Amino acid sequence: MGGAYTDHNGNYELPEITTKKLYSLFGGPPIFIGERINKDGYEPKELVGGNRRGGVSVGSVWNMDTIRLRKTLTDFSKVTVQDRWLASMTKNLDTVFMTKKDLVYDRTKIDVIANNCDTYARGYYYLGIDNLPENVFERHIALDLTDSILNIQRVLIYGDVKTSEKTKYDTIYTQGKWKQVHKTLFFKTELPELNGSYKVVDFNYDSMALVKQ
Repeated sequence: MGGAYTDHNGNYELPEITTKKLYSLFGGPPIFIGERINKDGYEPKELVGGNRRGGVSVGSVWNMDTIRLRKTLTDFSKVTVQDRWLASMTKNLDTVFMTKKDLVYDRTKIDVIANNCDTYARGYYYLGIDNLPENVFERHIALDLTDSILNIQRVLIYGDVKTSEKTKYDTIYTQGKWKQVHKTLFFKTELPELNGSYKVVDFNYDSMALVKQ
């Protein structure tokens, strides 16, 4: 019986076999391939292999082809500030993070501006619920700095914290003025989120972090 023999009375004892296994209704555990590329004088880049189901198949072969790195930007004058930006900010409004509006998110081209934060993750953090006013689920601010007249669109999405249901969309379009003096930006608007002078403390070609003065 199961590899065990009975004694003369017909009794037998099965040995205990203990195993630990992980079962998933969606298949096997995902496998992720990643490689961080670092070179002096260039922005680091993180290459990630995966698919829409998460991870890659066992035995996958990854052809990395040619890897192109962008030189580290140290001269702020080379940043095209006169552009269209998306802005997010901390809860106490002392730090503003701006990312180029037309920047396409691509996991294989993560744009690092700090040792531990990339532009997308950092910007998304400022958009998170912990940095929003009470009962506001989302805040989206678009800035058009292509002219001395600042055009702004702000969307506040309210919701029920108990049901997580979005209940109200509040959109405003307004104008203001802005000016740049080297690494300081001055905004004159009616928005509490963006008004006054700000010092650029982090930047690259596509994003910048501002601290209110």
